[in-house]
Amino acid sequence: MRYSFNIKIEKPLNVVIEKFKDEEGLKHWMDGFQKVEHISGTPGTKGAVSDFYFLHKKRAMKIRETILEENLPKSIKFAYQSSMGYNEVETLFEPISENSINLTSNNYFKLKGLMKVFGWFMPGAFKKQSLKYMTNFKTYCES
Repeated sequence: MRYSFNIKIEKPLNVVIEKFKDEEGLKHWMDGFQKVEHISGTPGTKGAVSDFYFLHKKRAMKIRETILEENLPKSIKFAYQSSMGYNEVETLFEPISENSINLTSNNYFKLKGLMKVFGWFMPGAFKKQSLKYMTNFKTYCES
């Protein structure tokens, strides 16, 4: 499954990038975020591996993140691995003006097990979650 979303953020690029890189800020835009543990590599750079812990519907969930490409402030690409499957997210930051940017999120999912069936019949649930994170991030940046 592949899809993309765009959203305009009314803040300068440097402010958006600063907030995007701030681990303490994750709790403001990623629902259920609990903590992140760095496993290997230099945090924020290509090849870095981290485990993200979430609480979703009273269930603990761990997702392993690997940074595949890092070209900030222009773009960054992540791979996420969990019991549900594999997900790649490419995030692009495009200045529109001095005080606004266009944020694009390109998403690819390869689900496994029961999640494969869920993804086939309800792809909107994945899109809804991605768009919610983007909207929450926009609100976090602009507040």
